[in-house]
Amino acid sequence: MSAPDRVAVVVTELERIILSEGLIPGDRLPAERDLSTRMAVSRSVVREAIKRLQSVGRVTSLQGSGTRVASPSGEQVTAGYRWLFQHTPLQLEQLAAVRLPLETTIAALAAEHRTDDHLARLDAAQRRLGDESLSLKSLVDADVEFHAILAEATGNPFFQMILGPIQELLVESRRRTISQFGARLAHEHHERILAAIKARRPRVAHKAMSDHLQTNARHLAQLDPASRPDPAEATPPSRSRTRKPC
Repeated sequence: MSAPDRVAVVVTELERIILSEGLIPGDRLPAERDLSTRMAVSRSVVREAIKRLQSVGRVTSLQGSGTRVASPSGEQVTAGYRWLFQHTPLQLEQLAAVRLPLETTIAALAAEHRTDDHLARLDAAQRRLGDESLSLKSLVDADVEFHAILAEATGNPFFQMILGPIQELLVESRRRTISQFGARLAHEHHERILAAIKARRPRVAHKAMSDHLQTNARHLAQLDPASRPDPAEATPPSRSRTRKPC
């Protein structure tokens, strides 16, 4: 068996150990020496297998601390999404179409399951989004945070797992619309969504989110790629402009 094949076998065995022995984030894996003996391979093969698991976020390895099971992260999925978006002919308005069924459901469930803590954090994000003195980056961050809190408020972690990896693409969507048109309409739409969630009215929250996302999709479709500003150089326009995004 070649060295790459042996590494692949050890990777599979280490993943099996993590699952079958019920190891949780922070738990230590056996030492390299013990793994080498147990699997009848050299320590260099074990080290390479551990490096592969590190690269996909399965484990962490620090000198003096050993190799431990890593906390779950969407980082690798996000990187994959980023690669696809940069190297395939995808459009942000297509992403907006994906968001529609996902985030309308999130809004409805958030209205049913939100807590006072969620409401306080949503209010805080709204105050930032409505602050015309903030930078473009801060406005975008506030917008993205509002939607992320809604996903958390559903009480279903799968929504966070699904929404999290595409947040970077959502950041780009917000940058384009807010830098071009301002943020007031986004703030107004969020207010309607938040009011429905505070009142525990799932259908109203669903409809408010649908209106918000459909407007966002229209604005993305209107943007001419050749005229899109450089996000690093853009500044939020005056809130008095007549054309505004969601």
